[in-house]
Formats: sequence, C-alpha cells, structure tokens
Amino acid sequence: MSDFSAHLRALFTRKGWASLEKKVRAFTLMELLVVMSIIALLSTVVYASVTSARQKALVTKAGLTQKEMTKAAELYFDDMGFYPPDVSRGWDPGFERSLPWNPDIDAGATVPAPYDFSGTDCSHCPTDWQDIVAARWRGPYLPWPKVTPWGGRYDYNYWAVDMSRSGCIVTAGIYAGVQGDYSNNNIIPPASEQEMINKNFDNEACINGESQLLLWKL
Repeated sequence: MSDFSAHLRALFTRKGWASLEKKVRAFTLMELLVVMSIIALLSTVVYASVTSARQKALVTKAGLTQKEMTKAAELYFDDMGFYPPDVSRGWDPGFERSLPWNPDIDAGATVPAPYDFSGTDCSHCPTDWQDIVAARWRGPYLPWPKVTPWGGRYDYNYWAVDMSRSGCIVTAGIYAGVQGDYSNNNIIPPASEQEMINKNFDNEACINGESQLLLWKL
C-alpha cells in the first residue's frame, strides 16, 4: 500500500480525524488572532485619522467665525462710530441685538456668576453710547454664535492695551475669545490650538487652553 493510501485511510479513523481536526482548529485560532490584530491596528489608524480630520474642520469653522465677527464689528463701527462694549463670556456685545444679551439666559438657562452679568464696559465709547445705539443700530450684523466649535463659549473682548492671558501676551485689539463653557469645560484641545496658531487664527501664539481671534487691531 502506498504512503498516500495509508494517509488517506488514517484520515477516516477516529484518532486520525481528531488529530487533523485539532491541527485545523489550532491553525484557525492563530489566523483569527492575526486578523483581530490587523483589525485593531486599522481601527486605531482610522480613528486617529477621523479625529484629526474632525479637529481640522472645527478649526476651519472657528476661522470662518473670526471673519464673520470681523465684518460685524466693522459694520457696527460704521453705524456707531465706536466698537461694541467689552462683555462677559457668552454675551453678544451688540451684533445680533442692539444691547448686550446672553442667549443662554434668554433661553431660561441658569448661568453661574460672574457670567450671569453682562459685565458691559464701554469706557471707549461716548458717555451717551446707549442713546447712539438706540438711534443708529441697523443690525443684526451677525447671528451671535451660541457655542464655539468645541462646545465652549465665545468671549468678546475690547482691550485698549496689551493683556496677559494665562502667561500669554495679547496685543491691544478687539478679540473673540474661543474659551470653555461657564464651568471652563469644553476648552479647545492643545492640538487644535496649535493648528489655530499655525493658521494665524490665534493671536496669542501660545498654548493656554483658549484662542484669541483678532477682529481688529487698536
């Protein structure tokens, strides 16, 4: 009897079939582990790629908001002869409505101190600035964005002199701060903040958990 015939007969014996089945099962398990490892690796790569693409899209959105707010500030100045007042985080300085207001408070939400107060500072404005606004305001110049791309709040700032923000120097100007929410959660991630710096959106040019979008130099 040839070796092939003997091997073939052995396949159909209980012992021979069990031996073959064991080898096949062991080989299949090995293959499964390899496939699972490849899938895990691909999932990690895809997740990182998707996350990076999403963050870049959010940075682009913030850049578009910067342009829109810059245009709104210019239109406001053309009508009033001065820029909107400095206000607290989350407050519209006068782009959507004539006087400062907060969309969260307007919707009935509880906003913690000190952000429950507008903190309106119009020291750069004429003393009768509210009367001027009442007579000349021709907005809305911009629908006020309730949240930043990362779920935080915008903070409109009018700084007549250079400022220090968490150790970062910001030159005098009008800014829209991309900041966290009222509890300082949902801040801009460091990688996104670096992307903002790379694209010259962030005037601070340093990583500190917020980005100051320059609207106008003073």
